[in-house]
Amino acid sequence: MYLSLPLPSTTSRTMTVTVISTDGTFQPSPFTITVPKSGKLEDLIQALSGACSLGADETLLVAEIYNHRIIRYLEELSDSLSLIRDDDTLVAYRLKKDIEKAPLVVFMHQQMEEQYMLGKLTSSWKTFGIPLVARLSNVETGSDIHGLYLKLLNSFQTQAEDVLEDHDTSESTAVEDISLKEHDASSPISNGIEKPPDANGVSALSEAELQLYITDDKGIVKESQILMAEAIPAAGMSRRLHVLVPWPEKYVKQYDTQLLGSLPQIFKSCFFAKRPQESVSLYKCLQAFLMEEPLGPEDMWYCPRCKEHRQASKKLDLWRLPEIVVIHLKRFSYNRFLKNKLETYVDFPIDNLDLSNYIGSRNGELSNRYMLYAVSNHYGSMGGGHYTAFVHHGGGQWYEFDDSHVFPISLEKIKTSAAYLLFYRRVVE
Repeated sequence: MYLSLPLPSTTSRTMTVTVISTDGTFQPSPFTITVPKSGKLEDLIQALSGACSLGADETLLVAEIYNHRIIRYLEELSDSLSLIRDDDTLVAYRLKKDIEKAPLVVFMHQQMEEQYMLGKLTSSWKTFGIPLVARLSNVETGSDIHGLYLKLLNSFQTQAEDVLEDHDTSESTAVEDISLKEHDASSPISNGIEKPPDANGVSALSEAELQLYITDDKGIVKESQILMAEAIPAAGMSRRLHVLVPWPEKYVKQYDTQLLGSLPQIFKSCFFAKRPQESVSLYKCLQAFLMEEPLGPEDMWYCPRCKEHRQASKKLDLWRLPEIVVIHLKRFSYNRFLKNKLETYVDFPIDNLDLSNYIGSRNGELSNRYMLYAVSNHYGSMGGGHYTAFVHHGGGQWYEFDDSHVFPISLEKIKTSAAYLLFYRRVVE
């Protein structure tokens, strides 16, 4: 008899999400949380709120980032977490609840990059970094938008010494600097260094230095420029306003662009990194295999009596047991978005697999107990791997078969998370 048993999940999944302030008070912080594997977005937000000490007056807006843009907002609390893949990158923006009805502004950043094309050095604007988000509360003019953007950048500023080190020059240069400052005393920028921030923590700057543009949600189309003294365009007062900000060279040096652009994946897998190992008993796998399962609308049963398709359920039972039972552990999972190998550790009996509670027809003359005599192991992933085998050779001695190599193995090494096929023989009583 050949049984293909599912591996019931032991409930949890580890996810890493980066929390970002919407007032520039702290740097982006990644938090690793544990959520139900079959959970919903509500479970993620609840766990993340506790991890980042979210205030009672705050809420989280979760978004997926790809190619330096927000490609979707996760706002439906009932959505399944299975829609989030391990290689996705998520951020959660901290927003104040009292202004949650105010429109959202999404800032995307660009910097000039040089590259050789056809032997010639060319320059072009490239999007970089994490989009920054805030609410348009008490924001009326272009100057307010400029100030809001600079406030969001506060946590990414480099140390003052780094900005000023190139300005420690000779005495003659210092004299020249002083004369320049006297000449441009009315300007907010002197010799490339900003004046100190104002009372709101926002640095003064000229409109010519930092130009902001209305754009689309992908940051591709550069529409009208946001002018300092003019009111925000009516289009910007809808649900979301997307703003594109080309950075002058000075800002690339003044702010930590690496910090602004670093985002971890939900779960970063590598050759040596493994998830916390899950464990389940073989009897739990049997129970999952024999459990009654309702059929979905796409699998409705055709009733021969009423001549219609009906909602139904199906259930498998073991009626009689043979001399040999082969159990296949279904380690490969498939869903709409990904294929994955389950590394669940299955605790299976070696000397006494008792199936008495799982059969429908009882024969008092035959034993319902089985003894393990071989295991087939699979190491690797969906893309490829390697098979080995453990075989019982009598007298309590087990051997491992690995290609052309055969060597003894101790009993305590038989159970591993690589077990794929289990071979059992009936115990003669």
